[in-house]
Amino acid sequence: MKKDSISRAVFRYVFEFMIAGFIGWIYEVITVWIMWDYLDNRGMLHMPIVPIYAVGAFLLLIVLGEKKRNPVHIFLFSAVITTVFELGASYLLEFIFHKQFWTYKAWWGSILDRSSIISSAIFGLFALIYFFGLHRISGKLSKKLPLSVCIGFSIIAVTAVLTDLIISVNNLLGE
Repeated sequence: MKKDSISRAVFRYVFEFMIAGFIGWIYEVITVWIMWDYLDNRGMLHMPIVPIYAVGAFLLLIVLGEKKRNPVHIFLFSAVITTVFELGASYLLEFIFHKQFWTYKAWWGSILDRSSIISSAIFGLFALIYFFGLHRISGKLSKKLPLSVCIGFSIIAVTAVLTDLIISVNNLLGE
């Protein structure tokens, strides 16, 4: 694989990580605002990105692959996979940080207070947006943007997220 291709592929996935994480952050902020009538910077990072949404998108991409799939299949499969992922992530984060980052106690169809049938359906919809929107857009952008823009964006975005992650994890472990 050429250096050109690798740089464009890295850009594509960094771009998808940033956008998927940002969409997750918007969803989280709006959900809290609707349900409890206050604004809250959701997630563990200082940036407006919730990494679990980006990691969940990549998990689906790995499991489902690049093949064309039926939207109903993507929706149902994604709802199940992301729910299992969310449950596992909630226990792992609680084990590491001794803190519960989210609860679904007030939600209809709560699953162990760590997910819900409603959120599972929303994750299924997000998967459709990812596969039929964001993933296609990132592919086109990675081909059309100048290589220097792809490399520059990737370096800046990765540096910003890693720096924020290090600071945020240190802050959480120090609590």
